[in-house]
Amino acid sequence: MDVLVINAGSSSLKFQLINPETEKIIIKGHYDRIGGNCFRKITFNNKKIKEDVFLITDYNKAIEDMLDYLVNNNVVNSLEEIKFVGHRVVHGGEKYAHTLEINDDVLKTLDEMSFLAPLHNPINLKCIKTILYKLPNSRNFAIFDTAFHQTMPKEVYLYALPKEIYEKYKIRKYGFHGTSHKFVGNQVAKILNKPLDQLKIITCHLGNGQSICAIKNGKSLDTSMGFTPLSGLPMGTRSGDFDPEIILFLLEHGYSKEDIKQMINKKSGLLGISNISNDHREIEDLSKDGNQIALLTNNILVNRIVKTIGSYISEMNGCDVIVFTGGIGENSPYLRNLVISHFSYVNTFIDANKNDSNNTIISKDDSQIKVMVIPTNEELQIAREVKELL
Repeated sequence: MDVLVINAGSSSLKFQLINPETEKIIIKGHYDRIGGNCFRKITFNNKKIKEDVFLITDYNKAIEDMLDYLVNNNVVNSLEEIKFVGHRVVHGGEKYAHTLEINDDVLKTLDEMSFLAPLHNPINLKCIKTILYKLPNSRNFAIFDTAFHQTMPKEVYLYALPKEIYEKYKIRKYGFHGTSHKFVGNQVAKILNKPLDQLKIITCHLGNGQSICAIKNGKSLDTSMGFTPLSGLPMGTRSGDFDPEIILFLLEHGYSKEDIKQMINKKSGLLGISNISNDHREIEDLSKDGNQIALLTNNILVNRIVKTIGSYISEMNGCDVIVFTGGIGENSPYLRNLVISHFSYVNTFIDANKNDSNNTIISKDDSQIKVMVIPTNEELQIAREVKELL
């Protein structure tokens, strides 16, 4: 039994064909800059191929190209072989706390909930409908970014706004990256050979989008993203948390709603602070060379990560493991060292050699909190969810 996993972002589409029994990845691919100078990266038969595919101007064309690639390169003999498809859906609201099979009622509800994630859910829905049309005999499943965080208690997910705001509009903390946080938390328990329900874990998903999650006894207790993926840490181009009164101030000083929306989503974060790049690798390299604005940008990010981890240690009344994952978390010994250097008060220290080598456990042996680096794999977690439901 193979599962085709579709993971669509705001300008990209990732896919993998996975056997969830063996967890073997048969093929994986990534379409980036859809609607612009699109390119396709494929990993298959131990080969990596990158090609420009400028004619792919929307998600329908990307999925058609993906399915054609699977058949034309003998990954499958025919599309009829693809029986199960798992879709990453960004927002499931309060209604969907678990993976479920997609039917007409689910499609209708997802459409109605698109206002909660207007940049992502309509794209997710479009991809689902295209797959249903192209693979009419397949069974399709929705796996929600928000589902893992539905275990947060009310005192965590409610904002201190008038009660009717929540009741009328369902404005509350939802959290995102749930599939990644769940995968990494499970991997911690597996690697350490300890029951997940006996661990307190802080998972740091750090990349162009960033969030941190407090996982207590296998359940999400708190997470840094909120009603939207904008809140929490500063990200590549997203602002993260700031005083909401600033929005009213800017409106009074000539900024339009669209100006502000673009600014806090596309022109802030690492890019906004540095005015150099949204890519942390470039910020890090310049920091090491003594560039003062790059150093400040990196220090702001480190500060917000440290404060979030520290608050979650208190919230869980302790911590067993801190995990770094995502593009930055998995590949920046420099940032990991700067972050963990703030936790000597809980007798936790980085082992420099292990950190520089990207070992799985990078803390010193006698550290009170283990520090780990675990590559995330949202697509594999989606395949696992489909298998579990079946």
